[in-house]
Amino acid sequence: MRKITTAVTAAALAFSMLALALPAAAVTGYDSQYNSESAFVNISPGQTQNFQAFFINAGTTTWTRGTGTQVDLAACLEDKVTCNAQDATEAGWNTGWLSTNRYATTSNTTTAPGGVATFSYNITAPPGAGNGIYRFNGDLVLSTTGERIHPEGYYQEANLGGVSGTTPVLSTISPVSGSSSGGTPVTLTGTGFVCTPAFPSVSFGGTAAAVNSCGSTSVGVTSPAHAPGAVTVTLSNSGGAASNGLTYTFQDTARPVFTAVAVNGDLVTVSFSEPVCRDGAIGAGGNSWTQADWRINNVSSGVTDITDTGDSIPQCNAARDNGVTSANVVMSQSVTPGAFVEVTLNETVPNDGTGNNIRIADAASNAITAPQARQATAAALETTAPTLTSASGAVGAITVTVNFSENVYCTGLDFGTPATASTDITIVDNDSTTVDPTVIGTGSNACPTIRSSADTSFSFTLSKGLLPDKTYTVTLTPEANEIQDTANNDLANPSSVSFVSGAADFTPPTLTDARVTNNLGTTDWGFNNTGGTEIGDSFSITFSETMSGTASTTTTGSMQAQDQDGTVITFTCGTNVTCTWNSTVTGLSVVVTGTITTSGVGATPGMQIPFNITTMNGFTDLQGNVPNVLGSSDRLVDYEF
Repeated sequence: MRKITTAVTAAALAFSMLALALPAAAVTGYDSQYNSESAFVNISPGQTQNFQAFFINAGTTTWTRGTGTQVDLAACLEDKVTCNAQDATEAGWNTGWLSTNRYATTSNTTTAPGGVATFSYNITAPPGAGNGIYRFNGDLVLSTTGERIHPEGYYQEANLGGVSGTTPVLSTISPVSGSSSGGTPVTLTGTGFVCTPAFPSVSFGGTAAAVNSCGSTSVGVTSPAHAPGAVTVTLSNSGGAASNGLTYTFQDTARPVFTAVAVNGDLVTVSFSEPVCRDGAIGAGGNSWTQADWRINNVSSGVTDITDTGDSIPQCNAARDNGVTSANVVMSQSVTPGAFVEVTLNETVPNDGTGNNIRIADAASNAITAPQARQATAAALETTAPTLTSASGAVGAITVTVNFSENVYCTGLDFGTPATASTDITIVDNDSTTVDPTVIGTGSNACPTIRSSADTSFSFTLSKGLLPDKTYTVTLTPEANEIQDTANNDLANPSSVSFVSGAADFTPPTLTDARVTNNLGTTDWGFNNTGGTEIGDSFSITFSETMSGTASTTTTGSMQAQDQDGTVITFTCGTNVTCTWNSTVTGLSVVVTGTITTSGVGATPGMQIPFNITTMNGFTDLQGNVPNVLGSSDRLVDYEF
C-alpha cells in the first residue's frame, strides 16, 4: 500500500464513499447500501482504535448472524476489486477480526430488509510501523461464498504519528459542578485542541463525556452520570496524551425513593432507595410526629386512612451519616392477613408544630418526593416468640450485651440502679465462689422502648468487672409485655444463655499523656516558694486503656512526683488532692485541695515545672494490673496547650 503523508481532512472523510462508488453487482436476494461510518482516527504505536461501518440491507433476504445468510465485512486490496484479501501493510493491525481477511460480521443478530446493520472492528498500530496514513478497504460479502453483494469501495483510515506533538492544555471548566445524574452542558477552554478528523475525547474521572462541539480553544461536552464527588477532567486529542486535569464536582441531586413495603398486622416495614433520615425537630412522643406521615388504605375492605403512631426513621445528625434504608412504622390499627393494602408516604406536613420543617431526606439533603404509594398483601400474623441467642462481655468489662433471634423492644424492664440491683436480669459465675456482679443499669445500647425502633440486642452495666476465664450465665425474667418482638410476642420467662469471659490480661497500663491544667504560681506548682499550699493547682494524666473506676467520680490512691532539682511531692487522693475520672475512665484529673507533703526538697523551694510522676499506688486497669509508670511514653507534667 502507498502511504499517504498528507493530513486527513474532514472533506476526505465526507466524500470517501462517493468518490469511489462502483456499479452494483448484487448476489441474488442480497443487496446493500452504504449508510455511514465512524470517523477516521489518529493513532499511536501500540494503541487500539475502533472502526464502525453501517450498511442498509437493500435486498430481500434477512441477514442472520451464525446462519447461511450471514453477511461479513471483508477486507479488500487497494484495487477495490480483489476482496477476501488484505494488503500486507495493514495485515499486522488485525485485532480480533473474524479472520485474516474478514473484519467483522453484523453486530445485530438479524438485519431485516430495510434495516441498518453495524459492523464493528478494532485495529492496533504495530510498534514498528512507520508514520503515515493506513487505509482499510472493504466490502460486504456473503459469508458462505465470499461473493460481494454490492461493490461500493468502503474504506476507513488511520493516521499513524499524525497527531500534533503538542499536548492540549486546559485552562477553565464551566460550570465547575453538576448533577451526578449527568446531562450538564460543560465548556472546556484551553489550547492545542485538535478537532479533525475526530473530535477530542474528554474524561470525567475515567468516564467518557459526549463531545458536542469543538474548536481549537473551546470544546463543549455533556457531563456523564457519575457517583457524587470531585473528579479530574482531562481532554485528549485523538490518539494523543491527556491534558492537565481540572476539578469538576458531581453533586448528589437524586431524590431518594420509597421503594417497597411489607405489612404484618399493625407493623409496616418500609424501604428506601438510599439511606434517609428526618430533617427538623422530633415532635411529641419521641419518634412519633405531630402529624401522620404514613397512611394505609385497606383496598380489600375499603377501610381508609389508618394512620401511623410513629416510625423508626432517625432524626438527622450533624454529619447526616445516620440514615437508614429500612424502617418500621406502627399503625393505629391492624390489617387482616391476606388483605391487599396501599401504603402512602404522606410527607406533606409543613412543620412539626414548632416551626421546624419535617421531611425525609438523604445524606445530601435531597428530600423524598411525596406523596408516594406502594402496594402489598398483608402477611399472616407472626406468632413465633423471640429467643435469647447469645451474650458477650470482655474480661474486666462492666458491660454485657445480650442478643436475640429477632428485633425486640422493652417496656418496664428493670435494669436496676447503682444503689439497687435489677430484679429482671441476673448474671452468675458458674464455676467460682467469688461474689457475682449485679446488674445496676443500662448499657450504651439499652433496649429500645419504642416498638418501631426495636433492635436485635441491648446491653446492661454491672457492679464490677468480669473475671478472666469464667463461664457466666445471664438470666432474663421479664414479666408479660416487658420484652417483646415487633409482633408483640413475649420473650419466655425465664430465658438464659451462657458465655465465657476470655483469658486474663496481664499487660499493665501506661501513661500516655501528662500536663498542667492550672497553675497559680509562675514556675512552681502545688505550693509556693515560701511553703504555702496553692489550692486549685491541677494536672491531668491519660492512661493507655480503661482503668478501674467509675466515670465522673472521685477515686482513692496516691502518687509521687519529683522535679528537676530533687523536690518530691506525695499526692494522696481524698486527702490533699481530689482525683476524678473522665467519662471514659481513661483520664484522671488531679486538683490540689489541702496541705502538700514534701521530702528531699531541692535547691529551689517549691515543686518546679516540669516534674515527673514516679510512682502510682491504688490504681489498676479493669484486670487489676498496676500502671507501669517508668515504662510510660509520657509521665512528664509540663505545659502542653
